[in-house]
Amino acid sequence: MIGETFAPLGTPERLRAIARYDLADPRLRRQLDQVAERSATRLGMPTGMVSIVLDSAQFFVGSYGLDGWIARSEGTPVEWAFCAHAVLAEAPLYVVPDAIEHPTHRDSPLVTGEGTRAYAGAAIVDPDGQVIGMHCVVGEQPRSFSDEELGVLRTAAVEVGTILGGYRRDQEKAGPSRRVIM
Repeated sequence: MIGETFAPLGTPERLRAIARYDLADPRLRRQLDQVAERSATRLGMPTGMVSIVLDSAQFFVGSYGLDGWIARSEGTPVEWAFCAHAVLAEAPLYVVPDAIEHPTHRDSPLVTGEGTRAYAGAAIVDPDGQVIGMHCVVGEQPRSFSDEELGVLRTAAVEVGTILGGYRRDQEKAGPSRRVIM
């Protein structure tokens, strides 16, 4: 069971907002992979991701530079996820220059086992105002981020929101329901 810290991630409104997107569409994945690669490259970071934060896990719908078990599983438990803490913070940006020094993250298996040291993420906000995930970059060396670099992430997170909008399944768009009469 996920602790109370993460309970706000499971609100029905937030989960309904996430469920409106066709996150498994391979075309969406390719587009988000490109955004992740572009951000990581522009910021000189080895890894970029587009993470959708569910109530018990973060799910990578776009990535660049991921390898090993994290790439194969396409996510991590929510308790480990920098992105989950970022979503909970409800801030447009979340930055951890050195995770070993950060009281919230220093004991995370992503830090102790995978070597994550630096994180910077920008919120992905859906049209209804729900923060559904983060567009982030991570690295294995401590790192500060300039305002300009954080602007790159912010702009890319808006782009991610726009791309996701093309894969949103709204009831209004579906038209009238069809009844089957037997």
